[in-house]
Amino acid sequence: MSVSRRTFLKGSVAGAAALSSISQSTSQANASELNYLSIAEAAELIRTRQLSPLELTQAILDRIDQVESRVLAFVTVARDEALQAARTAQEEIARGQYRGPLHGIPFGVKDTHYSKGIKSTAGSPLLADFIPTYDATVVARMKEAGAILVGKTRLPAFSMGGDTPSHNPWNLSRTPGGSSGGSAVALAAGELAAATGGDTSNSIRHPATLCNVVGMKATFGLVSRYGVIPISWSLDHIGPMTRTVADNALMLNVLAGYDPQDDYTVDVSIPDYTKALGRGVRGIRIGIPSDSLVDDFHADCIRGYQDALEVYQKLGAELVEVEMPSTLQAMDSGQRVIRICEAASYHEHHLAGDPDRYGENARPRSEGEVGALIPAVHYLRAQKLKKVFLQEMRQLFRSFDVFITPGRPAPAGEPLQFRVRQDFAKMFNCSGYPAMAVPAGFSTSPAGLPVGLQIAAKPFEEEIIYRVAHAYEAETDWHQRRPQL
Repeated sequence: MSVSRRTFLKGSVAGAAALSSISQSTSQANASELNYLSIAEAAELIRTRQLSPLELTQAILDRIDQVESRVLAFVTVARDEALQAARTAQEEIARGQYRGPLHGIPFGVKDTHYSKGIKSTAGSPLLADFIPTYDATVVARMKEAGAILVGKTRLPAFSMGGDTPSHNPWNLSRTPGGSSGGSAVALAAGELAAATGGDTSNSIRHPATLCNVVGMKATFGLVSRYGVIPISWSLDHIGPMTRTVADNALMLNVLAGYDPQDDYTVDVSIPDYTKALGRGVRGIRIGIPSDSLVDDFHADCIRGYQDALEVYQKLGAELVEVEMPSTLQAMDSGQRVIRICEAASYHEHHLAGDPDRYGENARPRSEGEVGALIPAVHYLRAQKLKKVFLQEMRQLFRSFDVFITPGRPAPAGEPLQFRVRQDFAKMFNCSGYPAMAVPAGFSTSPAGLPVGLQIAAKPFEEEIIYRVAHAYEAETDWHQRRPQL
């Protein structure tokens, strides 16, 4: 049975509460539409047995066959494993053992995330034949929720090589960003309904913005990193990537939570993030940087940002221009010192053993070697600077509820102006505050490249980010647009 989105979806989806509002009527339609169902849409059809996990998984695999040679989103497609998991999910649901909205939903994970019995190469020849014997916690939690692992998404080697070697679906000659670019590409191209990403220096939010999808860098310690190949233990974050805000909230419901196998996870109460959706933004105070800090961004990024702020004002939010922390610019440099020093610690045994296995011109090798040469005193100074920066961030965030900036200074592949000194990204890796990228329009020069917003909040206040992001998404249709492939 094939199902058309237009026959059963009316209005915006607002998380779990909205799942029951999706029309249950069906019709014959082109099966290719199944691959662009949102998690919420597909979940309702699966729950009511109008769509089977096997049918949905097959549609996703067919889409991969159709477009993967052009977009190169995957390192590995686990076709046989996915089909078997789909059959199992189908049998469980037939027996009345429905696990929830991710049951039967195809997903992918960044290739740094361990997957039992499936290669986890980190995009490097060094690990080309590595097959883990266990799942990373985030992979295990998705599977426990009934989701179906379809494959491992592409990345630069060890997430340290800059842009992902994939093709942006909106313009195949353009970059999808890094380093979770494979996940963003797969979502935008309709090859997945959900994916995980990693974010050490903006690597969830960057590709999400450039590919017109939603990416959440959750609060440091909210999502386990156990079983994920690290860059930097004090800066790495894991988070969900989806095509809608509601889907992202559904996914974080599964990923978030304390893990005794990760010493950095925090034992806090995990809410149902979907319950914040639909509450609107009236009375919300939105912090924004001064115009002088974004006036050298690409004109289309500024336009998308300003248009979004106008939407928020019309919805009843208040804009508050704020002064940025005095240590902000220095912290960007400090973040790099911390990152490469901690990366050197992970790569030490590889560099001492057989460094040539990294391959030619390998950035992980060069950064690991440089990081090993940085004196401990410089690393400790960077960590001390981070403490001062955190104090300034706490003071800054007292004056507003969320902080909104452009998602990126320029669309995919467009050069940055020389004066651009701050993209408001690394500040949330250094502070550990949650930040999300959401679609906010398309460029006109050049035409058709996505632009986005970044929405951030205080630690463990993902709920208000989802609330604010969903309010904007409900007023626009950017997230509904699809690339022509």
